Amino acid sequence: MIQTEVTVQNSAGFHVRDASLVCKTAMKYSSEIRLRKGGAVADCKSCLDLLSLMAPQGTQLVLTADGADEEAATNEIVKLFNVKFYEDEFASAAPQRS
Repeated sequence: MIQTEVTVQNSAGFHVRDASLVCKTAMKYSSEIRLRKGGAVADCKSCLDLLSLMAPQGTQLVLTADGADEEAATNEIVKLFNVKFYEDEFASAAPQRS
């Protein structure tokens, strides 16, 4: 089992698009993958579970993965948090309002 902390860095917090990215990523792996915030634990293969964590910017979460491909799963999900779920790419692609 691997356990590591991740921090929600994007300004919008952990929202629907982020939960969807984590869920799609987790579904690629056979390992059990969970995120924990305090006493709340979410199955990373369930978008609704992930959204129930209600994690604004700065929230620290504990990511655990347990299974044959736990290392690869952990690395890929940690990367999503580290790149802020590609939020900066989406922000720069959005049309600018004047």
